[in-house]
Formats: sequence, C-alpha cells, structure tokens
Amino acid sequence: MFNRKTILSAAVVAAMGGVSFSASAALTSSATLDFTLGTSGVTACTYGTTPPCNNKAYNLTDIVGSYFSMDTNGDGIVAPTEKTPIGSFNGLHFGTAQGASGSHSNTVNGSESPNIDAAWNFFGNTGMHQTNSPTTDNGDGTINLDWSVTWNGLPNIPLNATSATTIVCDTTSCSDSSNYTIDGAFHVAGAGFTTVGYTVHLEGHVSNPTTTVPVPAAAWLFGSGLMGLAGVARRRKSKV
Repeated sequence: MFNRKTILSAAVVAAMGGVSFSASAALTSSATLDFTLGTSGVTACTYGTTPPCNNKAYNLTDIVGSYFSMDTNGDGIVAPTEKTPIGSFNGLHFGTAQGASGSHSNTVNGSESPNIDAAWNFFGNTGMHQTNSPTTDNGDGTINLDWSVTWNGLPNIPLNATSATTIVCDTTSCSDSSNYTIDGAFHVAGAGFTTVGYTVHLEGHVSNPTTTVPVPAAAWLFGSGLMGLAGVARRRKSKV
C-alpha cells in the first residue's frame, strides 16, 4: 500500500509541474479604466448634518464623480468652483500612450480629437487630457501616469507630479469589473500656470479581460496517468 501511494504522489507532482491555469493579473496592458462623468451634487449640509438637508439653503455642493482641479487663486485649497468635471471618451488604457489633438480657443464645437476624456471647457477655451508614455501599474497601489493636457491650441502642457498617483479598488486586486478611484497631484509646467497646483480624480470601473491559457499536454497526461494508476490499483486489489 505504501509503495502504491508513493508512486501515485510522485506521478501527481511530476504531472502538475507542467500544468498552468489562467490567472487575473491586475491592470495589464489589456486593462481599460472607464470613468464616470463628474457632476455637481449635494455632498453635505451646513452645521455638520448629512443630506438630505432640511432646507435647500443648507445644501453644500461639490463635484461627484471624475474631475480635475486647479488652485487658480493660489490659496492652497481646492474649492468646488475650482473643479472641472470630466467624462470618459475611450477611457484610460494601460500599456499605451494616448494622445489627443484639436484643442482650440472658445467652447467645444465637435472638431476636437479626444482620446482619454471628452473635450471640456476651461477658462472659456477647449482642452483634453492625454498621456505621453504608456500607463503602467507599479503593483503597490500606485501607477505610472505621464499625464498632460492639450488646451487652447497648445499641443502639450506637461504636468510635473508632486506625489505618487494612487489607485484604490474595491477588490483585493484591480480585476475585471472592480470599482476604482485614482488620485494624482501635479504642478502645471507651462501655459503661464507654472505655480498652480493641479489634481486629477477619476472613479469608475475596470475592464480587464483575462486571457484563457490553453491547458498544456502535461495536464492531459496527468489525467490519463491517474486513470492508469487507478486501473493498476484495482487489478492488484482483485488479486488479493
């Protein structure tokens, strides 16, 4: 009996050494992060109470969803009026750079070529976000986000990161269909805004389809090996 168990265990280990199954790797080059359009909403009430407020006059509003902000008055505080709502166009793709073009003066008119987000208005002129190099996951709750802006006809206004860009998901790994939030902090490095703080906040869901890994021949050998060993065991038992 001991020898039969030893042989069976050895066969299992040998067969399993060549077996691999599909796994859901977080934020690979196949991942796309769509994000919800930012909108103005009641987020709190005066006197510390929570919505719904007893009186509309007590409503405190803020941007709910995705937005970028610029501290245009330089007071170090991002007020709701300094947040510009943004919505997903193609979403944020991992593993590729995403350029945009066609920014211009005056309001959005449909002539733009957006990529990550839909065109938006800022200080009366039209802009869009873009990435200058592929977005990648660092695997530690941060991502490499080479974020920049095209606005008012300027093809690229770079943003210098002032801290790590973080990502938080509602699952242990940012897998397919996870909800996420991304927060990044930068300084504008051009267009006359070089001392202005900039933040981006994205929230939405992950589309990260997994690729099914073909089951290798070793797996089939493993199965047939077990069947063979089972047959041998039955024959030996019948002779006892």
